[in-house]
Amino acid sequence: MPKIYAVKFSDGTRWLGDNWPDCEKQVRGKTGVKYRAFPSIEDAKTWFEGGRAPRKGLYVYVDGSFMPHSEYAGWSWVAVEDDVEIAVDSGKTPFQAASRNIDGELYAAWKAMEFLAKKKRKGVICHDYQGVASWALGEWKANSVVAQVYINKISEVKKWATFEKVTGHSGDKWNDKADMLAKAALTKEKPKKGKKKSP
Repeated sequence: MPKIYAVKFSDGTRWLGDNWPDCEKQVRGKTGVKYRAFPSIEDAKTWFEGGRAPRKGLYVYVDGSFMPHSEYAGWSWVAVEDDVEIAVDSGKTPFQAASRNIDGELYAAWKAMEFLAKKKRKGVICHDYQGVASWALGEWKANSVVAQVYINKISEVKKWATFEKVTGHSGDKWNDKADMLAKAALTKEKPKKGKKKSP
């Protein structure tokens, strides 16, 4: 699926591009910058003007969370079709979080892809952590255990997904809901005693 990356800078200037590496160069290390990926230039321009680009189709927003009091990561996904929520799931990783919230981000993406596979539906995984897409697509080398486990888990289900980078804490209501659910998974339950090994 072709993508247009749009960036709003804090001084009011804007940038459009057609690939993530160029977009990353624009935003890395800068404060007050907002960015999103869109399927068309028209959608990107709508966003530039303050409107909310139409979201037709099936999107699954994923997020992870980590809190110092817990040994585990929280995770969640929210499935949205034509801007209407159709399914949701969340919880804690069944293993200790070796990479803090990254464990939750990747676990959420895996469970979201499982949802798409069970429905036999193609959908867009909306993520605010780039590793969700880059490891799935082979763009990043999987050096960590959590990345290797992720790649193995999604091998049979990733064919149902394409990926879209969204900006965390940018006012996107579905990304915000996924973030809230991932945090809630850690705050509503006390961490279990004992240790579980990573899968």
